[in-house]
Order: sequence, then structure tokens, then C-alpha cells
Amino acid sequence: MTRKQARKHSKMATDLAKDISQKTSGLVQSSNHRDLLDIVDSLRSHGVSHYVDLPQIIVCGSQSSGKSSTLESLSGIAFPTAEGLCTRFATELILRRGDKPEIKVHIQPSTSRSKEERARLLAFNGKTKDQNDFPRIIDAAKDAMGLVGEGSKIFSTDVLRIESTSPTAPNLTLVDLPGLFGASDKNQSDDDAALVHDLVVSYMRQRRSIILAVVAADNPFANQPVTKFAREIDPSGLRTLGLITKPDKIDSGSESERYYVELAQNMNVKLNLGWHVLRNRSHTTANDTIEERDKREKEFFANSAWKTFDESQLGVGSLRSRLRDILWKQVQTELPGVKTEVQAGIKDCKSKLALLGKARSTMREKHTYLQRISSILSKLVQAAIDGVYADQFFESFPGQQDAFERRLRAHVQKILSGYAEKMCVDGHALEIVEDDLRPTRISSRRYMIRLDYLEVVKELMVECRGRELPGTFNPLVVGDLFSRQCKPWELITQNLVEQIHEAAASTFNRIITEICDNNTKTRLMKHHIQPALHRLRGDLKDKVDELLEPHLSIHPITYNDYLTETVQDIQTKRHDRKFDNLLDEICNYTTETAPAVANNVALRYILCHLQHGTRPNVKEYSASLAADVAAAYYQVALKKFIDDVSVNAIETCLIQCLPNVFSPDVVWDLSDEEVEKLGSEDDGTVKKRTELAKKLDVLETGLKDLDAFTARSSTHAVV
Repeated sequence: MTRKQARKHSKMATDLAKDISQKTSGLVQSSNHRDLLDIVDSLRSHGVSHYVDLPQIIVCGSQSSGKSSTLESLSGIAFPTAEGLCTRFATELILRRGDKPEIKVHIQPSTSRSKEERARLLAFNGKTKDQNDFPRIIDAAKDAMGLVGEGSKIFSTDVLRIESTSPTAPNLTLVDLPGLFGASDKNQSDDDAALVHDLVVSYMRQRRSIILAVVAADNPFANQPVTKFAREIDPSGLRTLGLITKPDKIDSGSESERYYVELAQNMNVKLNLGWHVLRNRSHTTANDTIEERDKREKEFFANSAWKTFDESQLGVGSLRSRLRDILWKQVQTELPGVKTEVQAGIKDCKSKLALLGKARSTMREKHTYLQRISSILSKLVQAAIDGVYADQFFESFPGQQDAFERRLRAHVQKILSGYAEKMCVDGHALEIVEDDLRPTRISSRRYMIRLDYLEVVKELMVECRGRELPGTFNPLVVGDLFSRQCKPWELITQNLVEQIHEAAASTFNRIITEICDNNTKTRLMKHHIQPALHRLRGDLKDKVDELLEPHLSIHPITYNDYLTETVQDIQTKRHDRKFDNLLDEICNYTTETAPAVANNVALRYILCHLQHGTRPNVKEYSASLAADVAAAYYQVALKKFIDDVSVNAIETCLIQCLPNVFSPDVVWDLSDEEVEKLGSEDDGTVKKRTELAKKLDVLETGLKDLDAFTARSSTHAVV
């Protein structure tokens, strides 16, 4: 391009920017209004809109409803219009005030684009010479987005952004969206319909967007779902303005005209902001100038059924005024919320940057980073096992799913309580049920009536026969019986070890997630914490085996008086039940329900039966005693074993060792190779830190502007 051509191009762009500025200036009225839009534009120009929704006007409706023509009427930009498929992607017209009039056109790639595609689309630069150049820009954008050619896509989620700057422009954003449609054809599929629907709705859901819902009068209202979506998303109707286009396309005096007149009067589908009517250019008047277009519109409204309407509801001039007022109120209402979101974004950025830590390239920086992590980690782990949940990490609130897993002591206590219950219910291999009772526990173990069990004991007494005299039993029988009963202890306790190990690993995983970046977390868990916990689990299993071994292989030994008391208790209860059963058999009453004995004959009869019924059988008694002693010893050993596992194994071998898994002392002793492996950062971390730093800078700059605006507004209010 020659210098002369460049000057000519610059002049055309300047003239175009001025035209756009002049056309849209009606959207701004007072200096206060301009100040409000200035602060929004300042936020947008700094990039805050990438992270926080800012007020804008979105134009949406069904295909061929007149959206692009409406945007052209509002902005002065001649967007291409057609009866068929036209708008294929979102187009954002960003109006900004600046010293130098200029127009910039670029593409914002969709998040679904690959890295290479994003780079290619970001390099797109549409050059404009005059109004008639915009169709070429649109076509170039379609080509860049892959919407041109056989087999190409029909719609794109990329965004075309047109930034127009001039000294008198209002600071706002207008968005033209693809038209909604329901029926598919050879040009557009059902998937395309879903894509457009999702795109339009996503813009509607930006709660600070003003929805200009366009409805064409030449199409039955029921076929145009835009107001349905708008009312679902904005039920209060505080930011939705209905717009009826093409009123000149329906016959005067027809039923359709009456329907849309009632609609515009807010008598049918009621919107809080009401309705507006606009007549845009058609094919026959496509070459009209802006002035000719406005003149035709006024003449139409003055000589039709719409002439009874207030002028504030008709035409592009009053539409700008209405949008100006709506935009004013929207910005006033939403600005405090914008500030709150900006502050929340700053807090989130700082938190995430703290996780990433400072950039670290030297060995010292990496070592310092690991020291910081280890210090926080050890502190939180110690608090977790001490049951001191004062740190924010342990905070529990509605909706948080993992609060309990963070509180390791509470988690371990629950696991051990479940273990104790499991051992009591399922710890014995065989449930021995008294002859006159039935099993009451819900247990996965099989049970045996005691009378049958005594036969097993007798057989075992024969197998274990030593030097004991007839009628007595070898004490080793008790050990054999006990060893058989405690077989399930091993599996139940092994499962306990795994549960405790998983609880500890889960707590470490959650803490590490909270205090460092994902790359460091992955390396720490894989190369240090998981191996360390694995070693502790090995030590714990060895300790459990050590505690279990005496019960499986050594003759029962205890000096606990509870054993004798338990045997006495077992036999007393059994004797009392048998005595009552005999009494009930003879007299139909028990010791608790017996009346005064009538005479000595009855008493003698009773005593004889009692004497016979309670007469000991030495052989039976020996087997019974052996079984009772084994049962009593089992209860004594069970309680002791549960406590030993909980204290001497779980607590000593694992829980109390956790704070030292990655303590500052451990980090201090790491080799240079280990520091490099654990503390270095990957490209993703560097990129993420850069992005967060950029976002933080954007938000902090935006917050300064908001604070300055608030202070300025307060000063004006006082004055």
C-alpha cells in the first residue's frame, strides 16, 4: 500500500468511525450517564469482561427476524442481511471512546479450538475502507472460521469482534447473534439448531446483558421462541425488551396485524420493559441512506394502525432512548455486583498464585518452595490427627463433600469404631448358641447349637489328650478352640489397615491440593508421600502381624481376673436358665413367678427333680468347662486385641508418624536430584502463573477504576 493509499484508507476508517459514533450517540444522554458507561468501558478495555460479565445489549431472535437490520439501525454499520441463512456466528460491536477514530476487526476463538487454530484465528485482521466493506469482512471471517466450502460447518462458536473508536462514541457493546430455528433442512441440521440455541442462551444467561428480543411480524409468534427463552432466563423481565420488526410486511386490518398490535400494547405476552416496534429496510429499499430509511419509517407509522401508539414505542430514534434508559438503570444496578465479583476474582487469583508459588529456576528457589510446602503440610497434618480443626482447611459448610475426610482424627475414630463393632459381630468363626436360645445377632458367621458344639469339643479333647486324669481336660484344648474362633481377626484387621492407610492418603491428597500447584502435587504424591505412606503401611502390617501371632500360635495366657468372672457369669446364667426350665416343666412357674409352696410333699417332689436335673456329669462338665473357658478367654483377648491394634499399631506405627512424612527436616535432607524432581515447575505451571498474574493485574486495575468512580460519585453526591 502506497502512502497516499494509506492516508485514504485512514481517512475512510476515520469517517466510518465518526458515522458510527454519530449514529449511536443517542444512546448516551447526560454526563452522569456517560461516566457510568465510561467505567464499564474502562473495565472492558482492561479485559475485565473476560472474567466478569459486563453490561451489553444482545440482539436475538429467530432466523430472518430482522436482527442484523436492527443492529445496523442502532449502530450505523451495514451488516449484511438476507431472507435466508445469514448470521453464522456471534458478532460483537464494541464501541469505545478514544482520541483517534479507528476500526479494528478480529476473531475471538472458541475454547474448543486447538492451539494451532487459536493462533490462526487470533491473527485474523479485517481491514475496512468504508461501510460497503463490511460484507467482505464477514465473508473473510466465515472463511477463517471454516464456514466456507463444501462439507464445511454451518455455524461457529467463534466470535467476530468489531471495535469502533472515536472521540464521541458511547462506551458500550452490541451483540448480533445467529437466528434461532427449529426445523432442519439441507443447509442446517438438528445439531446446528442445538448449537445456535446453546450459543444464544449462553449470552442471555450473562445476567448483565440487556436482551433485545426480536420478533418478526410476518411470522406467527408461536414459531418464534426467543421470548420464551428470555422469560425463562429473565423471569422478572428487568432486562428484556421485546422488539417487533417488519410491521409493514403484514396486511393492514388483518388478524395478524391486530395480534401484533395487542402484543406491542403488552396485552398478550407481558414484559416488564414492554415492547417496541421498528421498521427496517427491505430488499426494495436496501440502497436507502440512513436518512431515507428513517423517513420511510416515520411515514409508515404515521399512516398505519401503529399511529395510535406513543412515539416512545416506535422507530429507531425512540428505541435508542429506551435502550439508553434501560442501559443506565442496568449499569447502576449491576455495578456494585461487578465490584463484588472483581474482588472475589482478585482473591481467587491470589489464592491460586500462592499455590503455584514464586517462579523457581534455581536450586535455592526450589528448595525454599518445598520448605514452605512441608511446613504448612506438617502443621495441617498435626492438627488433623490432634483433632484441632481451627484452620480454614477443615472448614465445614453445606455442600462441601469432603469435610469429614479432611478431619483425619474424626475419620480414624469412625473407622476404628466400625472395626471394633465388626470384630464383635463377625470376629468369631462360629456363633455358639445356647441350647434354649436362638441367635440374635445379624452375623455373616455360621452358628451351632451348644449341645452340638460340645460334641466337637469332646472330639478335640480326645485329640489333645495328654497326662490329665479322666474327667479333666488338657489346657491346650482352650488354645485350640480359641485359635479356631479368632481366624477372622486377620482379614478384618487387614481391611482396617487398608482403610486407615486410605484415610491418611486422602487427607494428604487434600492438603497438598490446597497448598501447591497440580504439577508439584502430582510429583510429591507420586515420588515421596505415597512411597512414605506405603512404607508406614508396611510397618503397620508388620505390627498387626506381631500382635496377631500370639493369638494364633501361642497357648492362651492372661492374668486378667475378668476371665474367671466371665466363666462364672456364663455358667451361672446357664445354670439359672436350666433351673428355671426344670421348675417350669414341673410346676409351670419359675423362680421369679413361683407362689408359696403349698406343702412339704410338693416341695420334696420338686427337690427330687431339681436334684436329678442339676446332677453334674463329669465328662459333660469337662467339655462344658473347656468351652466356657475358651469363650471367656476369647472375650478377654478380643477386647485386648482391639485396643492393641488401635493404640500400638494404628496410632503408634502410622498416625503419629504422619507429620514426619514430609516435614521440614525431611526436606532439609533431600538431595539436589530429589529437590529438582519435586520442586521444579513444568511449562503448564509457568503458563498458568502468567495467565493468573495477567488476570490479577486486569482485575486489580479494574478495581482501582471502580474505587475511583465510587469516590468520584460520592463527592458529586455530597456537592
